[in-house]
Amino acid sequence: MNPIKQAALTAVFFALCHTAAASDGLEAFKQSKKVIVDTSAAKLCFADKGDCHNVLIGKTTPKGRFDLTIYRTDSPGYGGDVIAFKEEPDFLYALHRVWNGKPSERRNERIASKNVADRIMTNGCINVSDSVYERLKQYFVLEVV
Repeated sequence: MNPIKQAALTAVFFALCHTAAASDGLEAFKQSKKVIVDTSAAKLCFADKGDCHNVLIGKTTPKGRFDLTIYRTDSPGYGGDVIAFKEEPDFLYALHRVWNGKPSERRNERIASKNVADRIMTNGCINVSDSVYERLKQYFVLEVV
């Protein structure tokens, strides 16, 4: 092989390796910005900080590993946006601020309850306090166990 062609192929190889390494680095960074929801405890934990918070969940909250995507919404009670983690043809599972559209559900009281059963009451979404929600906007991965 002539030296010019060899140099060009070597440059392409190193570029591809660098891109793969950058991609691996990006994936490692995304994994470091992960939150974990333990459905048996109805708690959300920031993996990189180690602090955990009560959440409202549902019996149908899906388990698994999900990428997080922020969506704008005009629907009342969501504060202008939600963080989606799973989309189905007729339902969007999301992390969002505590929804208080139906006061009889007493969601603010229930999220503060020490009784896990009180916190299992949504249609599958994960409700969090306003302060937790604002922190979640800096995270990329949700793991629901």
